[in-house]
Amino acid sequence: MRKLIIAACTAGLLAVMSSCGTSRNAASSIKALDGEWKIITVNGQALSPQPGEKTAFIGFDVKENRIYGNTGCNNLVGGLQADAANKTITFGQSGSTRMLCPHMETEEIVLEAMGKVGKYEITDKNKMSLMTADGKTVMTLEKRNK
Repeated sequence: MRKLIIAACTAGLLAVMSSCGTSRNAASSIKALDGEWKIITVNGQALSPQPGEKTAFIGFDVKENRIYGNTGCNNLVGGLQADAANKTITFGQSGSTRMLCPHMETEEIVLEAMGKVGKYEITDKNKMSLMTADGKTVMTLEKRNK
């Protein structure tokens, strides 16, 4: 009987320790989103600024659950919901400045792609993919150096 109790306690302790590790991994995965990410591709097409455009990027502030950035023309702010355990991410209500730029195509494709995002995957510390809920990559990002 004593061996059975020790085995049960050991199994319980291992389960608790395992869940703590998962929480730490999830927290570090969410923390890895933090910072500014240059938008490299949208729907498989390379994104290069047109003359007069800024470099499009998304900034993630996971502590405040918000995003910010630039779509090539206008500045962007909005909400963020991310779940590291499931690698899901969605953007909440957002707003932007309302400047008219000579090339609005970049902004249009960036905003359309952002509306489709449901998952993320950080492939290394400097690269990330934003995907639809069913796993199709809609954007690739690269960590910006400030």
